[in-house]
Amino acid sequence: MAANLAEGVIAAAVQPFDTSGAIDWDATARYIAQLAQARPAAIAMNMAVSEVSSLEPAEQLDVMRRCKATLAGACALLSGLSVTNTRAAMDFSRRLVDAGAEGIVVFPPVPAFMGGVSIAMIEDYHGAVADSVDVPIIAFQNNVAAYPRGSIAALSKIPRLVAIKEASFNVDNTLANIDEAAAATRRIGVLTGSDTFILEAMLMGCDGALIGFAATATAALVEMQRHAAAGRATEAYAIWQRLGPLARICWRAPLRDYRVRMKYVLMKQGVLDNMHVRAPFPALAPDDRRDIDAAFERFGLADARFLPAGRVRSKTADAVAAK
Repeated sequence: MAANLAEGVIAAAVQPFDTSGAIDWDATARYIAQLAQARPAAIAMNMAVSEVSSLEPAEQLDVMRRCKATLAGACALLSGLSVTNTRAAMDFSRRLVDAGAEGIVVFPPVPAFMGGVSIAMIEDYHGAVADSVDVPIIAFQNNVAAYPRGSIAALSKIPRLVAIKEASFNVDNTLANIDEAAAATRRIGVLTGSDTFILEAMLMGCDGALIGFAATATAALVEMQRHAAAGRATEAYAIWQRLGPLARICWRAPLRDYRVRMKYVLMKQGVLDNMHVRAPFPALAPDDRRDIDAAFERFGLADARFLPAGRVRSKTADAVAAK
């Protein structure tokens, strides 16, 4: 599927597990079909919110195969690429595309990119991935491996690279990256990955979001982004004023627990049957449960509008999931 991955909302999905810790494929199919019904720009699996660090390579490939079959062209499917070296990146990106990935989100290879990565390293690494596959790629800058000024200009030289996920969780860095992208010889999209200020980042100039919080309320966030892109800040804030507090609870310290918090949200919505995460990720903390419950009550988040697919739960998602 040809999709514009340089703007809009790309939903990074959670990965459902059963009580044994195995991937729950039936739940995955039902859930992914609901996400697709929201019409995001794409769905991204094998991401941090998907617990990619807990998935074996064979499982990541199986996720691609099964999700591709479930979606059956209803939505573009991306995969995160989380490896530690260039040779592995070249090999595994090919395998992910062969398994069904229509785009690759390139995680910074840790530990090589920690503690002062150079622009040349960034350009060489992403160039090697781009030369290995025939699909669009998205760079991923996060708060673990900060990319220096000049990185976006260098990345824009790679024709297959269409966007960067800007997940620094820092307003100044976000603004600097927006400015750098605008000045680059070839314009690439800047997609916010800072879940705590999604709308604010869009109004600063981000072209959209590649975001774990869009694992739920996907349709509402797609609507919010369209309002923001059209300059309708009042309409956009009417959505974010209700969702923003929940996002800030889910992405508060300790940051690692956003995975189980998001699964609890989806369980409260009736989308998932459980909130299991793979050890060593911990179970939901009592304070998180209390505060998420309070946000649901205060901001009316049980409204069907905030389901992944939005208000209308038609037979479409069930039909797609049954394929």
